[in-house]
Amino acid sequence: MKKQLLFVAGLMIAAPCSYGLDLVTAYQLAQKNDPTWQANQLQYQVDQLNLGLAQGNLLPTVSVNANIIRKNQATNKNQAINIPGLENSNLVPSSSTQRQASVTARQPLFRWDAWQALKQVKTSLSLSEINLRLQQQQQILNTAQAYFNVLRQQSLTQAYVEEEKALLEQLNMMQAKLRQGLVARSDVSEADAQYQNARANRIAGQVQVLLAQEQLEQMIGPYRENLAVLRADFDYQKPYPDNIQAWQDLAQSHNLSLQQARLQQQYAQDAKRVEQAARLPQVEAVASYGYNQQRPSSAIANDGQFDQVGVEVNWNAFNGGRTKINIEKAQLSIEKAMAEVDAASRQANTEVRKAYMQVETDQAKLKARLAAMQSAQHVSLASQAQYREGLKNMVDVLLAQRNAFAAKQDYLNSQYDYLINVLNLKAAVGQLNEQDLMELNTWLIQK
Repeated sequence: MKKQLLFVAGLMIAAPCSYGLDLVTAYQLAQKNDPTWQANQLQYQVDQLNLGLAQGNLLPTVSVNANIIRKNQATNKNQAINIPGLENSNLVPSSSTQRQASVTARQPLFRWDAWQALKQVKTSLSLSEINLRLQQQQQILNTAQAYFNVLRQQSLTQAYVEEEKALLEQLNMMQAKLRQGLVARSDVSEADAQYQNARANRIAGQVQVLLAQEQLEQMIGPYRENLAVLRADFDYQKPYPDNIQAWQDLAQSHNLSLQQARLQQQYAQDAKRVEQAARLPQVEAVASYGYNQQRPSSAIANDGQFDQVGVEVNWNAFNGGRTKINIEKAQLSIEKAMAEVDAASRQANTEVRKAYMQVETDQAKLKARLAAMQSAQHVSLASQAQYREGLKNMVDVLLAQRNAFAAKQDYLNSQYDYLINVLNLKAAVGQLNEQDLMELNTWLIQK
């Protein structure tokens, strides 16, 4: 039974109302403007042309040859050859011009090396396709990470701004009470220290926003639109299937890096067969047609048309042991590729286990972070009320307020960690594609 990979329930029935730069649009811009992706696509097209080159080694070839030869030869009259009836003929003229033109066609009849090379090229095309899919999957990850990093830094900076504003109000209130002699100067100093710390965080956050925006621009090009932001009612779900062994099985059959390693092994095996085929003879059918003319003509000149048909056999019986060495090298390459397949298999298991556990942990952590944020906010409000009643001092109030904003920042970080780890899990089993971005896009709205 085919397992469906679902993370978010009811995604497609959610109303996507986004008029800014959303995740899908950002990815489309990355495909259009990212020079690395364009280079990857061009390399893929170059690789496809290798098939035509390999097929050409098994198809007929036609060559046209023409030449003009001027020949001068000194003759010795004492060594003249007397042939009855040809006493006055010019048997071998001292000077002559020979013109010749011919067309030659060749058709391979037995080229085992060419057949094996064709199989190797077909394997290389499959490898090229997997490489492109890997690069596309990485581009999806990079685009999503850059996009969500901007949203993360913007959300954190907004939290820093709110914290700075709240602490400034608190500081102004404490300074007013200090002038009235109602509080100690140490309380004002504590409030000022907390405010300056929040102000520093806000400044650093604004710098991080600029850096995140610049990183996104490197991928998609300059943009002026506001980014669509995550909806408040985003539904965080556990990965399905909820069995880590099922995910590991998917990774063993669909992980792109593992598929790449297996194709590399097959390519090495094809290369060995190509080297082994070099020991066999090559058989070709050859046909020629041409015209020959010599001036001045002579008794032994072959003027006129000519044609010939035949079969050629070429066999490299011994080439100094190079073929044997090449076969040994190819065998070592196969063994190396087998070791790389084993390493890729283990790496795929590690990646999928790590991503699966991170998604499960993030899902549970999000609920805990949300509860902690709500509790910290209640504690902060209660501390302020108790301070006004004289039951809490200013240090307690500031600490509760700081904890509330810290809990909010932790919750914001957990949101985007979850989103990225969901994509990492899909990538670990080779299932990450543009459809996943479209599903996440339904939960983004214009702010």
